[in-house]
Amino acid sequence: MTDDDTTVGLFQAVAIEVGLIVGAGLFSLTGVATTLAGTGVPLSYVFTFTVVSMSLVPTAALAAARPVTGGNYWYPSRLWSPVVAFLTAWGLSISMFGGGLPVYALSFGRYVDSLVAVDPVAVGVVVLTAFYLVNLAGIDVAASVQVLLFVSLVASLVVFVVVGAPTVEPANFEPFLSTGIGGMLTGAGVLYFVCLGANFIVDLGEDVQAATVTIPQSLAVSIPLVFVLYVGTALVAVGTVGAAGPGSMAGATLSVPAEVALPPTLSAFFVVGGALFAIATSINAVFIIAPKYMVVLADDGFFPAALARTNDRFGTPHWGLTLVFALSLASLVSPLPVADLGSLLGFGGIVLIVPMMVAAVRFVRRHPERYAATPIPVPPRITVALAVAAVCANAVLLVLLASQSPLLFAAWAGLTLLGGGAYLLARRRYLADRGTALLSGFDGEF
Repeated sequence: MTDDDTTVGLFQAVAIEVGLIVGAGLFSLTGVATTLAGTGVPLSYVFTFTVVSMSLVPTAALAAARPVTGGNYWYPSRLWSPVVAFLTAWGLSISMFGGGLPVYALSFGRYVDSLVAVDPVAVGVVVLTAFYLVNLAGIDVAASVQVLLFVSLVASLVVFVVVGAPTVEPANFEPFLSTGIGGMLTGAGVLYFVCLGANFIVDLGEDVQAATVTIPQSLAVSIPLVFVLYVGTALVAVGTVGAAGPGSMAGATLSVPAEVALPPTLSAFFVVGGALFAIATSINAVFIIAPKYMVVLADDGFFPAALARTNDRFGTPHWGLTLVFALSLASLVSPLPVADLGSLLGFGGIVLIVPMMVAAVRFVRRHPERYAATPIPVPPRITVALAVAAVCANAVLLVLLASQSPLLFAAWAGLTLLGGGAYLLARRRYLADRGTALLSGFDGEF
């Protein structure tokens, strides 16, 4: 694929990254984190973004060295272990189809229900179907829709921060760190998956124009932008209504401070252009990204080859996209407690980071000349140190997140290891019966 064939430029890449980061979690979990962190919730966002950002330099280095499809699987599979890479992708799939797309769709339906009486699940089905069709029409259409949603989303958050700033009362931040450092860190653990998402842009490597430069640039734009919006939103939310007591941010959604800080018209715009569009950008971005994993895993033999086939008219992996849609739709309409499965996102996202950081360390050490040729202005030792620090910090946050939902984590880990392992054995046997071997065409070359 040449640059002339690609449709994702810098602005579209930033829109996709922001859409993956800013979702329903910002509007619902800021209140949950405030219950834990108290007046320290803005610092919880700062800490979480610091941890998330540690992994972005090593990730950008890999993408700048060789842009590929499904990079979060491809890089660890070539530089470390294809089986480990597959299992982490499998775990991410459980997170995304069990706690990602269906949770986003249900959240969208619930926000609409708060405005007009509707069935949240039915609305969720409509939203999933709509974005499935948008993405079936091609990445250029999906990226254009993403840009429109992105502009409205950022505008609504800017309105909340700028217009709401004069209503902030410094007394609402007293005492400083009201629940202590431990509370602030636990709040950061809850907010972790609210800040994840930008690193998934590497999965679109072959669809990004001048990807070796554009991907690092897009990360350099999207992360500071979202950081400012998130911290600003937390400061205005807590500063307006406080961190504890009736009518405060504790356990509340952002609509509570919005009603106090904004005029009615702007408050409505914040709910629609902010909450609804934030969820919509996340759903659309997941539909853009997820089929890429299907394609590269099918190319490596883990999945049936049909999942890598593309539509002749639109150039989309229609069977892979359809599988993503079917699995998420089945989860949404199932009797599973979808509303309680949001933590699954954090489990899959955190664990996915580890093999990527191992791959980055191996890349820097094994291919120093290729690292030096990338546009990453960071010494190799610093990149290695950031990768190691990211693994350690992610391990701490995984423990914190798992401690909040131990049974859910145990179920996720079991489905990832046992379910993924059983699938590998079945797939190996299936291919052996047909005279081939799993990974028979795998060369491991980076």
